[in-house]
Amino acid sequence: MDREVDFYLKNDIDKYKCEIKLMGMGNPESADSMFARQPSVFVADKLSQQNINQAEQLGIIWVELNQKNGFRRFKSALEKFKIPHKEYKGDLDMDLPKILNELF
Repeated sequence: MDREVDFYLKNDIDKYKCEIKLMGMGNPESADSMFARQPSVFVADKLSQQNINQAEQLGIIWVELNQKNGFRRFKSALEKFKIPHKEYKGDLDMDLPKILNELF
């Protein structure tokens, strides 16, 4: 039985599990879902070096949002899974209100 995941990335043939965890300062065990759900992509606000090492050993693409421009690492998942995309070259801090307005 498949465990729930946050979302899937899909290309024409396959779909890939993606998990998002905003762990904050007091919830480091949330990274455990990376192992329980075995996603192809794991996005978190903060990851320990041990989490990063474990993700890489398991072949999981990790994205740490707390790093400067850390969101840009998501592009590696899109490229690996051959998902068409346009590279974002803007300033996220300035563009985020406009992006969110278009989404919602």
